[in-house]
Amino acid sequence: MSHAQKRAFEAAKVAQQRREGRGGPFRDAFFKSRDAAGIVTHPLASLLSNSSGTGGGGRGGKTRVLLYISLLWVAGGGEHTSHRPASFWAALLDLENPDGAGSRVIRSTWKELEKRSLVAIEPGAASGDVPTIRALREDRSGEKYTIPTGQRGDTYRRIPELAWRILFPSPDLTGPGLVMYLISLRTHGQANGGEMTFPRKYISTEYGISDSTRKAGLRNLVENGVLIHEGTSKETGATSTRLRGRNVYTLTPNLAPPSPPAPGSE
Repeated sequence: MSHAQKRAFEAAKVAQQRREGRGGPFRDAFFKSRDAAGIVTHPLASLLSNSSGTGGGGRGGKTRVLLYISLLWVAGGGEHTSHRPASFWAALLDLENPDGAGSRVIRSTWKELEKRSLVAIEPGAASGDVPTIRALREDRSGEKYTIPTGQRGDTYRRIPELAWRILFPSPDLTGPGLVMYLISLRTHGQANGGEMTFPRKYISTEYGISDSTRKAGLRNLVENGVLIHEGTSKETGATSTRLRGRNVYTLTPNLAPPSPPAPGSE
């Protein structure tokens, strides 16, 4: 962790001190939702691509996802807005030269997120002023962000704060790895913290992720010690005689979702 990134991380923690230790929330609608016309969309998967496709994405896709979920963490209280300079976000994500090239990357990424209806940019009063960034809902509806309730239809996951310290700044974490990590947080909850599988057809249907992205992401997470490959399970096929293997994983404990808050504490 660079000195600049450490300072940004500590500033981010102060910004959401009321929920310190509970991590950053994001709705399940970020994975899959329906637009106004009833068409199924996959907001997270779409961020990987420079267009609206579901390609594996490069560094730009990783930065778009990271910047958006970081905004939800830092601006989780009040009006869910941030008035921090681009250099702060560049340092938090550990981009090179946060006061120069890194800031330019952040400014262009905010504009891209605005095009995708995930943030609203409110210019400052004078030219050159730091703009206010307002978080919008994870489903790309364009509605203002609100804290998820956890009730049916508004379920959510939490990213542990440690991810911003040791995982997200890592140059070894790829865009597919980041997306599969977010998916693993949800899968971890569905598996009650136990063993997890990521079937190809289910991942494609539920998350809009291509098989190549799924495989690349899982491989990246195993190589970085985020997921532990526990081996291969065997399941009886449709004929009750054909066995097929399915890779089984567990999530390393320090990067697992934080414990849910006590009722009424948020």
